[in-house]
Amino acid sequence: MIETLRRSAAHVFVQSLETLALSTDDQHHLLKVLRVKSTDQITVSNGVGAWITATLSKDGDVRATSELFVVEPPKWSLSIAFAPVKGEKPELIVQKLTELGIDEIIPLAPTARSVVRWDAAKAEKQTGRLQRVADEASMQSRRVWLPVVHPVTQLADLVSRAEVAFAEPGGVEVAAVHRTIVVGPEGGFAPDEFVGSVNRVSLGESVLRAETAAIVAGALMTRCRRGEM
Repeated sequence: MIETLRRSAAHVFVQSLETLALSTDDQHHLLKVLRVKSTDQITVSNGVGAWITATLSKDGDVRATSELFVVEPPKWSLSIAFAPVKGEKPELIVQKLTELGIDEIIPLAPTARSVVRWDAAKAEKQTGRLQRVADEASMQSRRVWLPVVHPVTQLADLVSRAEVAFAEPGGVEVAAVHRTIVVGPEGGFAPDEFVGSVNRVSLGESVLRAETAAIVAGALMTRCRRGEM
């Protein structure tokens, strides 16, 4: 099944695998950008584990060509929370975490050392934008379980999560027990932001940029999950 997904001419998501209705944007992307032909095999998923193979007519109509395949969800969900950084770097973080297989992506509300500080209106707009980035990256990477981009979240709300760890120098190696990793802004977290006793994980000996740290954390977490399956 994995090879079929990898070799498809395109991968797209629909609301229902029973109706197979593509959005206008997806039709345009497949027909005009990717130039999918009626003889090409594409794959279509509902974003919650089910998918089929199909063909696409020149008018944008989808016709199923296989039975329904179902991929079970991972044994546990992996989450990365990150402090937004300047420019298009938040989009890069979300794109790469999606490609790696992270399930929940959580932008942080401003912390003590944050440079980027979104107001409520911009935070809502950015959340929608980042979810679209995740959806597009899921198509490219042939995921059949769409990740969730959460609304901007306060750091204090993450501290109470089970199996959460902060990416900080001097921490332990990332292991399967770590289900949520929180990556701070450039300069890390202020001492008073560590409420109570929190776990810390190390992302290596080098000093990483914030966006690199989030991606490295995601790679280490997904590697640990694969090793435990």
